[in-house]
Amino acid sequence: MQSSPSVFRDQINSQNAPASPDTHTDAHGAHTGPHVASPVILLGVFAILMVLTLLTVAVTKIDLGYNANLALALSIAVVKAVLVVMYFMHLRYDSIFYTAIVVACLVFIGVFIAMSIIDTGQYAPVLAPRIIAPS
Repeated sequence: MQSSPSVFRDQINSQNAPASPDTHTDAHGAHTGPHVASPVILLGVFAILMVLTLLTVAVTKIDLGYNANLALALSIAVVKAVLVVMYFMHLRYDSIFYTAIVVACLVFIGVFIAMSIIDTGQYAPVLAPRIIAPS
């Protein structure tokens, strides 16, 4: 017999087919059907994302210093990314294992960005343009 995806393998090998095409069970018999967020939740998340986008633009008009502006912009970007991953990519309804993987990736990205910012601060005097006074 040829290899078949696990969803269809259970239907082929067992006598008990699911009641409807949208009802799936895993190896332990737990319900693993689709998790669909309501349109109200999705529109609410979209509205929050738009407000955060406007906040990001507004923050650029305020001079808090280079590092503070950068940290604030990155913080807003992380919140927006978490909302997109949680609701539009359905991570909120998935296994905690996948959540841990995404969180670990975000932590590593944060560490790399923080190290780059620290390194940039060390080399800022070298990269600054030198103004030579006319003789």
